[in-house]
Amino acid sequence: MKIKDLSITFHTNKIKECVDFYSKYFQTKVAFDAGWYVMIRLESDNVTPIYLSFQGGIEEMPRDSFTGGMTLNLMSEDVDACYEQLKLTDISFFEEITDHEWGDRAFSVKDPIGNLVYVYSERELHEKYKDAVKE
Repeated sequence: MKIKDLSITFHTNKIKECVDFYSKYFQTKVAFDAGWYVMIRLESDNVTPIYLSFQGGIEEMPRDSFTGGMTLNLMSEDVDACYEQLKLTDISFFEEITDHEWGDRAFSVKDPIGNLVYVYSERELHEKYKDAVKE
């Protein structure tokens, strides 16, 4: 499985406080803000920007998965191939592969300590999320 990019999402009910903290002390910029999900960009000398995200519960996903912890977001060129590869194993899927309005096709599994591993490929963003893009 070849991964193109990595980012981390923290599950919290203190999204605003976290965004304000990183903005104040680490001069981050908001890259995406849908209210329930906010992505910030840290300045870096790397060619690839460094992102952190903060997420609360949403109607489309089970609420009990957002009570704390984190999600490891793994971007793949071909999420369907990754999914089919893992289907051949004994892994349990937390979320089967599906297209999301927020601009990806993804599936997720839980690691041994309960963190989500979210594997995705980018797709076109639904119109209702276009105003959430800030950069």
